[in-house]
Amino acid sequence: MSERRWGGDPERRRGGDPGQPGSGGRGRPWSDEETLAELAVAIRAAEEVPREVVASAQAAFTWRSIDDELARLAYDSETDGERTAALTRSESAPLRALTFACHSLTIELEVAGDALVGQIVPGQVTDINVRVLSGVTATVRSDEVGGFTIRPIPDHPFHLQCRTGDGVRVSTSWITL
Repeated sequence: MSERRWGGDPERRRGGDPGQPGSGGRGRPWSDEETLAELAVAIRAAEEVPREVVASAQAAFTWRSIDDELARLAYDSETDGERTAALTRSESAPLRALTFACHSLTIELEVAGDALVGQIVPGQVTDINVRVLSGVTATVRSDEVGGFTIRPIPDHPFHLQCRTGDGVRVSTSWITL
């Protein structure tokens, strides 16, 4: 790493005299202003993380849920060829509907105004985690027939994660609406 990035000579960064922490090599402790200036340099350096490092970290983060059963997109009304081809200019498209399926369950979603209305089949009460790409998670609870509502609709890519009654964790693929 360049000296310019860290803002000073190596002796100053290391604190100079090992017996004088924070002396900056000058035989006296740093002033508050010097300490804050060094802290600002360190924060700027941390904010300059290369994109490939961030991408690698995000890829490693996805391995946290590697044991989840993946519910793959089985149906998307937006790409349903038969229905899309049958629409005329005067017809409006139906609500957006998505279906995710795996061995353990099916998750059905419909975009309805400012919310996603969903159902887990077979119906069961469970917590459903809504995780956006930034890592922020919200949790909604399904009712006894598996119905749930997510409000507001995430405006970034997201995926759903839940646990079945017999303990199997299920995650959908990433969703962009």
